[in-house]
Amino acid sequence: MEVLIRIAAAGLLGSVTALLLKRRAPELSVPLSAAVCAFGIFAAAGLLGDVLDLLREAMALSGLSELYFLPVLKCVALGLVSKTAADLCRDAGQSAMAGAVELGGAVAALFVALPLLRSLLDLLRALL
Repeated sequence: MEVLIRIAAAGLLGSVTALLLKRRAPELSVPLSAAVCAFGIFAAAGLLGDVLDLLREAMALSGLSELYFLPVLKCVALGLVSKTAADLCRDAGQSAMAGAVELGGAVAALFVALPLLRSLLDLLRALL
């Protein structure tokens, strides 16, 4: 809860500052937005330790290997990074570049999910 309040406060302060900068020095608003996003990511990263502990516990209880859990985590991380980068591109007025970043994130997520898809195909082969 405390981390979210810090991130929200930084976001609001950064947004107001970016709006003020757009009038006098518009070229500084995008780096400011990037810095605020980086702060939010690093602040939220501290919470990931608890999430990883829970996933390790779930892996131990289920008996499933990391082959099934790691691609899901990587896909979530790729989604968050590509969404943030695409939003920064849109803030800079580069919507085509934002689309390319989102497409790259989607392709990277599919690539990371290949081990899951391969194991699914192996399961289907075994059933047939």
